[in-house]
Amino acid sequence: MIKKVCIKRMILTCVFIVYLTGVAAVTLFPIVYDSVVEYTESVTWYNFIPFKTISEALKNGITSTAITQIAGNIVLAIPFGIIVSLRFEKMQWWKKLLAALLFTLTIELSQMLIGFAVGNMYRNIDIDDVILNMLGACLGYGIYAIIPKKKTR
Repeated sequence: MIKKVCIKRMILTCVFIVYLTGVAAVTLFPIVYDSVVEYTESVTWYNFIPFKTISEALKNGITSTAITQIAGNIVLAIPFGIIVSLRFEKMQWWKKLLAALLFTLTIELSQMLIGFAVGNMYRNIDIDDVILNMLGACLGYGIYAIIPKKKTR
């Protein structure tokens, strides 16, 4: 028996794979293994204090670094919210939030595991990235929610 292929679902799945590949390229690469990043007592490779990095980025005003750090993390996850909403239209809201949390935690944990594997913490593991990515995914869910939908008969 030949299974009917839903073109919309197949296209969304392909777009999602391309998007996730782009996210991996931006958040994980290049992997620095030949030069060690050194940290001092006041600067570490991790931050588990919510809003610490955000407030430090804004301490000197709205600079290009602050915009890159904050807006970059938000914008990175907006497509996630839109694509998940399109691909899984009937998914309950709390499952969408859980998917967004797992998405952003996967990014942060991957950065940490790669850093440990190459012996160089070349990326910072930051709870603020998780918060900003979650905000971006929620914005994506919200954008999807306000987009007019075509009525099916």
